[in-house]
Parts: sequence; C-alpha cells; structure tokens
Amino acid sequence: MNGSEFFGPWEGEPVSSWQSAVQEIESVLTRTGQRRSVGWRGQVNAGWSLHSGLYRRLLTARAAGQAAPMEDDLLRAEEKIAGYVRTNWRFDQMPYLELLANLQHFRGPTRLLDVSLSPLVALWFAVERQHDDALDKVDGRIFAFDVTSRRVQLTENWSGYDIPWRESGSKTPWCRELPLLWRPPSYNERIPAQQSGFLLAGVPKVYGGGNAQYRKAPGTDTDSWKIDEVRRATSVPTRMVDRSGRAVSRSTEPTLTIRIAAEAKDEIRHRLERDYGYNPATMYPDLFGMAAEVRQAVDNAELLS
Repeated sequence: MNGSEFFGPWEGEPVSSWQSAVQEIESVLTRTGQRRSVGWRGQVNAGWSLHSGLYRRLLTARAAGQAAPMEDDLLRAEEKIAGYVRTNWRFDQMPYLELLANLQHFRGPTRLLDVSLSPLVALWFAVERQHDDALDKVDGRIFAFDVTSRRVQLTENWSGYDIPWRESGSKTPWCRELPLLWRPPSYNERIPAQQSGFLLAGVPKVYGGGNAQYRKAPGTDTDSWKIDEVRRATSVPTRMVDRSGRAVSRSTEPTLTIRIAAEAKDEIRHRLERDYGYNPATMYPDLFGMAAEVRQAVDNAELLS
C-alpha cells in the first residue's frame, strides 16, 4: 500500500502551475471553512505513505506477510528509546515532549509528524529540490489537516517526563481520535522559521469491524480499506474528504490532499524562492541544516565544478 493508492482518489486534478497551486490551496481553505485552523504537510513524493519516522522503521522491519505494527508495538519502541536516551545521555530533567522535539529535529525516529501552519511552507517542502533526479521527477503531495479543536493542552500529564499516552495505548479513544496538534516552544531555529507544529496520534484502530471512516473513494456507495491496509498507508487516523463542494461541517474535521505534478515543481519552487524568500537557508537556518545542504551540494558536484 502506498500513498498514491490510498490518497489518490481524494486528490483531484494535479497542480500543474504556480497559479493552480494557489487556487487549490484556496479550495482547501474554502472546504474547511472560515476561522478554522489547518496544519499543512508537504511531501516531495506523492507515492510516500503518511508515516512517522518511528512507525516507518517498525513497518520496514516486519517480515513479508506480517501484519502492520499496532499501537502497543509503537509504545514499546518509544519506551525503549526513552530509556536508552535518558540512561546514556542523562537528559533526566527534559520533559518527554521536548525530548521528542529534539530527537525529531536531529532526525531521530519518533511518532511525531511535522506540519506547518503555513500552506506555502508545506508547498515548498512538496517541491523542494532533492539533489536526486529520481525524486525531482516524481509528483509531490500536500496534506491539510483540520486541527481547530485538537490542540495539545500542556496539562501536568502532557508536560511531564513520562510518556503522556502510556496508559492510552490499546484501550483507547487515543487510537480512534484524529491527530492532535502540538505547537512547541522555539527549542531550535527551525520551529519559528517553518511555523512548525507536530501531529500526535495513536496508530489507527477500529472497533467491531466498523470501518466507514476509511472509505476507498468519495461517495456514499464505496468500499472501505481494511485496518491493516490503513496502517500501511498512514500511522495517524485520517478522515479524508475531497476538495470539491462547499465547506464541510465543523464536526467533520477533515484531511484533504493536493497532488503536485512533477513538471510544475521548478516553477513553483522558483516563485516561492523569488517572491516569498523560501529557500534552504531560510527553511533550515541552523548549523545542522547548513551542513546538510553543503554536503548534498558537494556530493552532487555543485560546489566543486
């Protein structure tokens, strides 16, 4: 199961130019309605699934034919990682969410999914130059998550040192509810530069065989994905809605998606960099980002020719 199979029926016509990209972003905002909060995520390959780094590693490690990881599998991995970090690096006083944010920043595996409150930032990530001909020549994708009523409130449990969702794992409304949005403090330079937030959720789950949330396509008469198929496409629950029509009801809290045609990436990237100042230096303003970009450019002989 890849992203194109699971999300493709909901994406509509691919974006083919800068102008159509702006129009489609406006269509998403119209569909979600005014005064709603949207978390945006850009992926350079439309065929990629919507998986956190930690879930993707667990899924890849599975033997052929084995079921996709469940919430308890993810929680056990988190417990081992947290214990390993706190024992060996002695970050005993760092709250758990802050620990995750720092791991995510330095590309450690966590259950967090990066999003931005800016659609243009997400668009830039969907068309970002990859220094890889194969990735530069495939379609990209944007996700839009309605997170209006789903912001993490840093209560004592959520701001502590233990895993906040430890007791929620298998019981759960946690694994049925749509993702929460956590907007962290500026632990590093990228968070304000990218208007960053993180999606947090349990691994998708259904009860008693009821699976209407995961329809295969728009419309009332359509099949639903099996839960193992859902988990192979996304590590967070979604409620997919197509971009056509009027604003959805406030209780729907939809997820929408836009496909970016590969041939449109150059123009869109040029307009974002020229008109809005989005480029690797502004998106990755820290030393870690600088070193990564220089390494890529050197590896591709862009700075040595």
